[in-house]
Amino acid sequence: MTIAMDALITAAQASFLASLPPLPTIVATMTAVMIAAVLRGFTGFGFALAAVPLMGLLSAPSKAVPVAVLLQFLGGLNDLRRNHGDCHWRSLRWLIVGAVIGSPFGAVALCVAPAPVARIVIALITAGAVYVLGRGFALEEVPSRLVTTGVGAVAGVFNGLAAMPGPPAVVYYMCGPFRAVAARASLLVFFLATSIAAFASIALVGLANASVVWLSILALPVMFGGTWIGELAFRYGSESLHRRVSIASLGGVALLSALKGVSELM
Repeated sequence: MTIAMDALITAAQASFLASLPPLPTIVATMTAVMIAAVLRGFTGFGFALAAVPLMGLLSAPSKAVPVAVLLQFLGGLNDLRRNHGDCHWRSLRWLIVGAVIGSPFGAVALCVAPAPVARIVIALITAGAVYVLGRGFALEEVPSRLVTTGVGAVAGVFNGLAAMPGPPAVVYYMCGPFRAVAARASLLVFFLATSIAAFASIALVGLANASVVWLSILALPVMFGGTWIGELAFRYGSESLHRRVSIASLGGVALLSALKGVSELM
């Protein structure tokens, strides 16, 4: 009996070690997650934007994307607990409703428009939004439920087309009469909602394997630490600094999306 138990424990240990990724991959993942989490902690968005390309230096996209999505989901649960009081729920709930409505249409559109073309179109739209925000465009009142749901639907279409729900939601909160703390908290919770759908899809196609889970578990404390650093910078920063960094990050989304789309077409 003892021999059998020892053999079982040894087999379990071997299986665990086999599921762990190589050390360089772990180090690269930790570094990427720290950088992306600081950006996320300050602006409320941009985690996958920074994490996926950096992790992709040593990991395949089939591993980098699931790790980023799982971390965003796990981190989002903590965000909901800590930031629900700062969210602008009146707008957020309708954005989420719109995203749920729009996502299937984006998936259908993806069947017609190739993913690289979709990325380029999204990049152009986002670049236009960055220009408008840079010119100082702002709304004096919170948009109506219908308009907010429409923005959420566009975010859903973007999500279905290219797994990029962020730009419409970011523009909505940057243009609206929202304080930076409310905009940031609302975006964090919005991305929790979209990450649930994204992770469900990833799990269904079998990409959430043991290596992905272990990498995510190892990187989770790093994500919390980086987010805390970003939050600290946010608290001591100004509303105008938050707006400038957010617009610059949105410009980064547009640029990286365009480069990815062009590279996939070539």
